[in-house]
Amino acid sequence: MAPEVKALEEQIITLVQQSGREFYAKVFAAFQQRWLEECRSDYTAVRWRAINQVTPFGLLRLPVRVVRARDDGRYFTLSKALLQLKATRLLSPLMERRALEAATGRNYRPAAAELFRWARVRVSAWLLWRCVQFHGAKLCEQLERGWWPDRALPKPAWVVVTEMDSTFLKRQQRARAANVPVSHFPMHLGLHYTGRKRRYAQPGSASVKLEGKRWILSTDSIALFGRRLAWQRLRHYAKARHEVILSDGDEGLEWVREREFPQAVWLLDRWHIARSVRELVGNDESQYRRVMRPVWKADSEALLEALRESSLQQSRPEQFHTLFGYLLGNRDGIDNWRLLPAKLRRSVGRKIAPVRTGSGAIEKNIEVRINRRFKRQGRSWSRCGAEHLAQLLWLQSYHADWTHWWRKTTLAKIKVNPGWPSSPRPPN
Repeated sequence: MAPEVKALEEQIITLVQQSGREFYAKVFAAFQQRWLEECRSDYTAVRWRAINQVTPFGLLRLPVRVVRARDDGRYFTLSKALLQLKATRLLSPLMERRALEAATGRNYRPAAAELFRWARVRVSAWLLWRCVQFHGAKLCEQLERGWWPDRALPKPAWVVVTEMDSTFLKRQQRARAANVPVSHFPMHLGLHYTGRKRRYAQPGSASVKLEGKRWILSTDSIALFGRRLAWQRLRHYAKARHEVILSDGDEGLEWVREREFPQAVWLLDRWHIARSVRELVGNDESQYRRVMRPVWKADSEALLEALRESSLQQSRPEQFHTLFGYLLGNRDGIDNWRLLPAKLRRSVGRKIAPVRTGSGAIEKNIEVRINRRFKRQGRSWSRCGAEHLAQLLWLQSYHADWTHWWRKTTLAKIKVNPGWPSSPRPPN
């Protein structure tokens, strides 16, 4: 009985796919015929021809009209006229969307293999690369114009926490000489959220979920990244009573927070402090606890005094002066922890405090959003190619925004603003 049911199911699937292929071809021909009837004063039909195109029903031979323009007498196919804004001629619009969704989650060759399992047609990995670069360039151009495709409905919040950090990607170098060193370029990631809550209700669960989370990433300059991060903060969050920004002591990030977030309370990431202290003291736990105790109490003066009294000043002078200069230049980020209300800093029962001084949230997002796609298997990138893929990855993380952008911009013959009508525009 089971083999008969399985064979019957396979026959049904085969017949449905065959009917879908026939219907797809007839609808495509009828669409061209209707377009030609509406433009009969400008074009005349010449003949039919067939082209190969990968569709959700597999590889099809689609009928295409060859027409002739009445004014200049040139010949062209209606597939070029109607589908000229696609990235490729082989893939249908829906297949291009599937290719983008596959390529943002994994490398191009595994993504091509996934597309083969879905459509049963082998496509080149370079075809997926072409789709990413074409549609990614379109999305980047819209962002440069200030056309945000994500829907923004500002909601009031008691606190908005902003975290930002940077990592480095390996630069692509064709035919690199043996004596030329490998170079890198930065990719920045910014994160906004309004609080933290436990992901699961079971007692003892330590998994935490960020509330109201929004993020962006970019390989552009730190100035453009900071401007976009500030715009995203204004678009998605109404005026909050408390604004907090968390980062390390990097000079570029310092410029961003002073220029774009002057009203926010800045906190220095304690994880970077602990790492620097560990590099100085090594495995000496007593020295480590003695130096870190003022950090946990948010007392930069006591911290600097503990370093002055340390015997490591003579034994490891280079590491000592590096750490001392880092803490001296960023002592405000240590003391500002005491400026926050107790409700923002302390957890009560199973209710987690919305503000933390560690960079666990931003570091995890860098690992998930950047490292898994851009750094595995020795991958290297051009800055432009990485930016195109990064913006597609950002937009696809919000399914409603991704679907809205695709339906509004694909095959559009003019440059359209893909933003939602209800979303506020970014400030000038």
